[in-house]
Amino acid sequence: MTVRKIIEIIDFLKSKLGKGEFQTKLQDYQSTIENNSSNIVLLKELLDKSIDDLIELKNEDIPNLLGKILVGNTNPFALENYKKKLFVLLNKNHTDYSILYSELYGLLTEMIEDLTKNLDELEKIKKTILPFQEKDFSELQSNDNSIFAIIFSNDKSIGNIKSLSYELKNWDKCLFLFQLIVSDKTPSAFKIIEVEQGSIEVIINLAYEISDKLLDVFNTGLETYTAYLAYKTLVKENITKTFNGNEELIELEEKREKLLLQNVKDAVKKELKKKAKKDKEEALEKKIEEVTRLLTEHIVKGNTVKLLSAPEKDEDEVMKKEKERAILHSKSQIDYRKLDKESKQFLIEHFTKSPPKEDYEQ
Repeated sequence: MTVRKIIEIIDFLKSKLGKGEFQTKLQDYQSTIENNSSNIVLLKELLDKSIDDLIELKNEDIPNLLGKILVGNTNPFALENYKKKLFVLLNKNHTDYSILYSELYGLLTEMIEDLTKNLDELEKIKKTILPFQEKDFSELQSNDNSIFAIIFSNDKSIGNIKSLSYELKNWDKCLFLFQLIVSDKTPSAFKIIEVEQGSIEVIINLAYEISDKLLDVFNTGLETYTAYLAYKTLVKENITKTFNGNEELIELEEKREKLLLQNVKDAVKKELKKKAKKDKEEALEKKIEEVTRLLTEHIVKGNTVKLLSAPEKDEDEVMKKEKERAILHSKSQIDYRKLDKESKQFLIEHFTKSPPKEDYEQ
């Protein structure tokens, strides 16, 4: 990872785990039960809240990010372990409030201690590497641009130079067409200002008008794709077990799955049309189709985008969209890993294209 990427992850982790957020919540829970140790209803309520907090952190990929940064002597906060302990406590038949109070207080104390160690270590790492940061994106930020990342994590996207070249050419085309569709300004080729390794993260300087609208379209696609994956992994298998072989119900469920999947592409296209220049929507139909295909393919492959920086006047609003994107992408990755090989292959075959075998450089 580049120094810039490490600092970005540390800042994100501190914003989710530090003061005003998870650390403060745990301290507040502990203080509250100290003053209400005999209120079993309140104790159970705070137990539920603690579990919900951990689930939210997992959805934002916090355990994975901690594991990437804390590779030394400090163990990453054991989120899954604490969640299991809290669930065990939740499922006990509590008739004695003093036992519930004692066990919950002890768990909160343990969590606060571990979390504090993690936060202290993150700050030490940041102070150590900060002098080596090569680029400060604030130097590139103006009132009408944004710093935007296109992230390739799918193995087939980054497995060889030909595949990556093909993906980048698609994005070069996609951004050019997207600008034609949503903006009256003359499209310009995007300029790469940094390439992050691991998953390959291409950092570009993009007109803010374009990145803001692109994030809207991308989030719409992610939202519908996440809904499909949630249905596929959580709903379909369980509900079909109750059909007792009823062919009509099974057929209806198969149709619903197909419609949810088709809705990913349909929703992207619909949102893109909303962003299109109204007086030229019909003339842009073929371009809209092409951008829809490229964005949908990027989403289904598990690749993503990310807004890194925006004009100060718009920053709060657009960063809410970026937070939504991060949560949706994390959820989609978790559910995608639950799919069987057949379902994964189906998605790849129906929604993605491989680089042509011929010399596509010509």
